[in-house]
Amino acid sequence: MKIKIAQFISVLGHPLLLFPFLILIFNLNDKETVFSHTLSLIYGIFFLVLIAWVYIGKRLGKYTDLDVSNKKERKSLYIFALPLMVLVLFFLFYTNQPIYICTSFSIATLMLLASFGINFLIKISMHVAINIYLALAILYVNQRLGVVLILFTLLVLWSRLVLKRHTPKEVITGLIIGSLFGVTLLLIS
Repeated sequence: MKIKIAQFISVLGHPLLLFPFLILIFNLNDKETVFSHTLSLIYGIFFLVLIAWVYIGKRLGKYTDLDVSNKKERKSLYIFALPLMVLVLFFLFYTNQPIYICTSFSIATLMLLASFGINFLIKISMHVAINIYLALAILYVNQRLGVVLILFTLLVLWSRLVLKRHTPKEVITGLIIGSLFGVTLLLIS
């Protein structure tokens, strides 16, 4: 039962699922649309390309799992994702998206670059790093949802340990990296 719950939480907390879900939540908000249709399209294409890359990599045997949990395999994901994120940044600035959106994606790109560098030493939990970063980024826009996501990140951290996808050192490193970049975003916003 514990494993099933951990698997469910881990899937819900997968960065390639969580972020598009958050965009959908904000787009369905009646009071104000945080994400424009252009922004949603840019992010949608970005995530569809990333999801396709991981899925095809798994099908071709390049990745052993959809989490890209293997430290050596993860390098190719970083090498693919980083230029893609720079391309998305270009479109965000080119289409004059809100400065907070451009800033948060810029910092997320720097966080991924730092994670790539750290990956040579230790495989950090990107589930945890991205979840806490998104929680802190959302905190700026919606405090209640931000707090819920911070608590959810702790569940994701637990799930990654239970599933033995990461060691305690790897999830704590992910928590620290995501928190550092998330707090940086909050401080400059």
